[in-house]
Amino acid sequence: MSTHGIESMEAKRRRGEKSATSEGAVPLEVLDCAFCFDPLRPPVFQCRVGHVICSSCHHKLRKKDNCHVCAITGGYNRCIAFDHILESTKVSCSNSIYGCTVKTHYYHQEEHKKSCPHAPCFCPEPGCGFAGSTTQLQRHLTADHMLPATAFAYGYSFTLHMQEGMRVLHRKEEGGPLFLAKFTLVPPFGNAVSILCIDPHAVTENHRFECDVDFYSRTMGWHQHSNFQIISTNLSNGFPGEEASYTFVVPDISSDPHTTTTRLLIRPPKISCP
Repeated sequence: MSTHGIESMEAKRRRGEKSATSEGAVPLEVLDCAFCFDPLRPPVFQCRVGHVICSSCHHKLRKKDNCHVCAITGGYNRCIAFDHILESTKVSCSNSIYGCTVKTHYYHQEEHKKSCPHAPCFCPEPGCGFAGSTTQLQRHLTADHMLPATAFAYGYSFTLHMQEGMRVLHRKEEGGPLFLAKFTLVPPFGNAVSILCIDPHAVTENHRFECDVDFYSRTMGWHQHSNFQIISTNLSNGFPGEEASYTFVVPDISSDPHTTTTRLLIRPPKISCP
């Protein structure tokens, strides 16, 4: 199979994933570069037949005299009319089903998606198909699944009792990442603790939150401290297993979980966060 054939198959796959719709009746695939298959943005160049490429690809072409699609001679020229089409065509955000009303130029949609506040996170409860923003997910977990919730502020410690199950941790202000603390009994060793950051943009962002955790038993006078980076996920594949999340074990030193308290302090990444 030729390289061009492989690229055409890749283009079809990527086009099939696009869920945004244009304001007019123009099929969105005609707004893609014929060379790199990314969305075209002004300035656009076309051959004598009409095959269009973006300025970046035009700059990279070693041989500009022949069209790389049809091989016709004559090189490429600016296509002002296509520039006007791109400037006048806007598309709905692919997160419109989750409440986003923003419409952007086709070539700006990926930039918008990277910071869209309506990008979905998914419910980690087995069999539940809920998806929505972190604010919607928080309400869903606490109202529909009756999970306990604790409000906190970055940089300030707060207390949790070590009880089996999952707990929602959220900032006092709405929006931004959500956190889940999961306590799992693992006899005879004690309690396994996992803490996750639920972030719809976890796939595109590399920054991580930092967490300090202190465990203290009033009856035994026992203390344990841990510091780690919190793994981020949008929960599209459910709650990660131990191999994919930061999990540690707290020894079971009392039959009454209320005698053992957990103090957490969550720090945001050094870069600005929502």
